[in-house]
Amino acid sequence: MNPLHLNDWEDFEVAISKAGLSDAKSFYESYLIFNDILNKLPKQELVKRGWISSKDDLSSMVPLLQEIHSHRENALFRKSDTSHIALCVAWKSWVSTTAKMGVVSQDIAEFQGIDTNYLKEIAKLSIDVSSISSLPAILAKIGIVLVYERTLPRMKLDGVVFKLESGHPVIGISFRFSRLDNFWFTLMHELAHINLHMESLGDPIFDDLETDSEEMVEIQANRLAKDSFVERHLWRNCEPKYDKSDAAVIKFSKEIGIHPAIVAGMLQKELNEFHMFRKIVDEVDVRGKIFDDE
Repeated sequence: MNPLHLNDWEDFEVAISKAGLSDAKSFYESYLIFNDILNKLPKQELVKRGWISSKDDLSSMVPLLQEIHSHRENALFRKSDTSHIALCVAWKSWVSTTAKMGVVSQDIAEFQGIDTNYLKEIAKLSIDVSSISSLPAILAKIGIVLVYERTLPRMKLDGVVFKLESGHPVIGISFRFSRLDNFWFTLMHELAHINLHMESLGDPIFDDLETDSEEMVEIQANRLAKDSFVERHLWRNCEPKYDKSDAAVIKFSKEIGIHPAIVAGMLQKELNEFHMFRKIVDEVDVRGKIFDDE
């Protein structure tokens, strides 16, 4: 896709109208970011996924322009890696478009809030690997839109959470890694954001869970996600911390009612011993279960 210039205005005016942009200066600033992002996107990959019809398809990128204009004050745009920003914003734009279509076409309940007991109930579903396919329908019953959209190449993002104008919270999961523990911790982390930070989700939260964030909202979400899997007093002195055997992990996971891969992943993170419990952690290929072409 060639860079856009202001003399392309006639070809672009329909997109501007659809985006609902009225402030010329504000639009121009968004337009400059949009143009820069377009030049950094993997267009062939977007065509392959059906996000755009061709490398020169501008009309399909209107939602991306809307995302940029609405959220360009987001912390993501203050990062120096503009190529990564492009990937994250494009991916989130598609998640948002999919979520809006889902609200219109599917039976999505009005969102009334979630409490910590509900988070614990969802965490218990991890014991059955096949429940991953049912989770979008389960969460739709309480007004949460869950979108599974594969990561773009080189995108360092596990998930995103935000709310639509309709008031529905949306969770996007990227399946950046194919491990079961990564999927479940990402999901519970985003659900924790909804429980704790719903009023702030007009501005999306982008989560790279491989990076330890010092932001309070991330610390709070991590803590609640972990507590949803296992009570703190049970985790503090659990047997696998000392035994460090696969058998101890499996035994403890049965006692608390969650999948062993989650216990193993939590121990790897806490002990900084990522070579441990590899057989348990790598047993399930989550991405392969969701996407047929994997």
